[in-house]
Amino acid sequence: MAVDYEKELNSEQRAVVQNGDGVSLVVAGPGSGKTRVLIYRLCHIMESGQKPENILLLTFTNKAAKEMINRAEHLIGPDARKITAGTFHHFANMILRRHGRTVGIENNFTILDEQDSLSLLLRILRKFDEKAKKSQASPISRIISLSKIKMCSLSDVIRSDRELSYLERHLVQIEEISSLYGKIKRENGAVDFDDLLYFCHIILRDNKLVREHYQNYYRHLLVDEFQDSDRVQEDTISLLHGKGDNLMVVGDDAQSIYSFRGAEISNMLNFKDKYRAKVFFLSNNYRSHSLIVDVINYCIKNSQQKIDKKLLATKAPGLHPVILESNDPHEETMRILELVETRLKTGKKIGILFRSVYLCSELEVELSKRGIDYDLRGGVKFFEQAHIKDLLSLVRAYENPRDSSALLRLFTLFPGIGEKRVMDMIDSISSRADIISAIRKLDKKGLASGLVEKLFASQEATPANAARMIDDFYSGFYSTYLEETFDDSTDRKPDVDALISAATRFESTTEFLSSFALSTEHPKHKNCDVILSTIHQAKGLEWDVVFVIGLSEGALPSSRSQDVEEERRLFYVAISRAKEELFMSFCRQSGRFYGMEEQFPSRFLDELPSDSYKRADF
Repeated sequence: MAVDYEKELNSEQRAVVQNGDGVSLVVAGPGSGKTRVLIYRLCHIMESGQKPENILLLTFTNKAAKEMINRAEHLIGPDARKITAGTFHHFANMILRRHGRTVGIENNFTILDEQDSLSLLLRILRKFDEKAKKSQASPISRIISLSKIKMCSLSDVIRSDRELSYLERHLVQIEEISSLYGKIKRENGAVDFDDLLYFCHIILRDNKLVREHYQNYYRHLLVDEFQDSDRVQEDTISLLHGKGDNLMVVGDDAQSIYSFRGAEISNMLNFKDKYRAKVFFLSNNYRSHSLIVDVINYCIKNSQQKIDKKLLATKAPGLHPVILESNDPHEETMRILELVETRLKTGKKIGILFRSVYLCSELEVELSKRGIDYDLRGGVKFFEQAHIKDLLSLVRAYENPRDSSALLRLFTLFPGIGEKRVMDMIDSISSRADIISAIRKLDKKGLASGLVEKLFASQEATPANAARMIDDFYSGFYSTYLEETFDDSTDRKPDVDALISAATRFESTTEFLSSFALSTEHPKHKNCDVILSTIHQAKGLEWDVVFVIGLSEGALPSSRSQDVEEERRLFYVAISRAKEELFMSFCRQSGRFYGMEEQFPSRFLDELPSDSYKRADF
């Protein structure tokens, strides 16, 4: 069947589809139809006489590849299924299964997932320190991973990453651990995800016969989301292309937000010169109305790392983007939910986006309290997180000393205490005095027995005292446990503030604990009208109404980031998810419920022209 490109594509899209032979860079703005262009490009290549089996489409999710092939099949017929399509890892796995023996890997190798890899590294680490914890293995895993992805030494990774620099004094030991990690994998016939990419690259680089076979076999190479490619992926593309003449990469440099995974924006910025490529622009935005598009353009205007482009709106002006300014996170939550509830009544789909998960903790509590279904993307729901459950176990045990699950969780926080020993004691506990007596027996080091006794003796079951109980338990015992147990303890600490604050906002401790229990009663809703999401997880998605929260200095841009330019791109991705309404929110204060710190609006808000938005009037 013939495809009607004139009818289905705009002039920019047709130019890519019909004139994309040779080496091409397609700079595709948000909402401009880049997936549509790739699908129709596949069809055009096949209609021009190319066999589908000689086409390679590389994507960043297998789901995306499957959807593109399905749509191409609908347009041009079942031959589209013969196209090789999938992620870089999918392609690399195929190469290793066929040619792995050339680098010492048998074709029946198993693939370790992230947890398998981390567990193996922890076992190796305990050969050096038998008390080593998972939190110590995690940064070593990251170093080893980045060294493969960036194709550099372990020392180069450590020295180039501020968050890893403290490990430089342990470099010799880390190199030994890395060597043992590789040796054990080889002995076990296993590879990890990074090995797939790394060894695929090595095979293509060092084996001329294999390299030339695939260069000749794949006459057309198309790469989606090229702005997210890392060093080893870009080098693999270069090897596959060789001196061929049909390579098309598609992406948006302004949406390059994965440097923590090794992605390099320079791959896209340098592509034109490296390959002497034609450049196409997809600038017509079909998602957002013109006033939102204006803010998106203003946002990226000050970027120092970009390919110059300007989005063009295809929709007439709608409601002005709005800046919400609140005094503190609680006031922000109340204001946002007032707006959310109004829009839910009219059937709107809502996205609430943030740089870090801790920023939505108070929102989660209030959504649960109001019975509003929501889904969280990019993290574990607030009340389902281990550290929140740990702290709540204290309050649950105080209110109901016969709550065996709360007692089990509370007692096993103490060092060296196993579940069997605790279970033997739980049946005999029926009062707070019994709890205190049991803790005295379990807490041999006296880490918390005195503290719990003091808390249980002085507190009443009121919301304010529940908050104080959690706060004192955290300060006197749990903060140390948190740091020793979780490799992301710093990221979890703001959740504690949110929990303490939340405890004061219920009429009783019973209501507070009931809200916690009911929030975990149902599985995640896949079709919720309210989605809470990190900006990273929101990429590629869209909603009728978008709230971007936490737009203060230190949060976005994050004080922990080494790259303000990437933080700006995160803001760009967030605001470009909005179709009809955009709210950008920040608080003047943040911190504990009894001690707030002053905050300032993000520089990204300050850079917006004052006539491009309105301020909320409450």
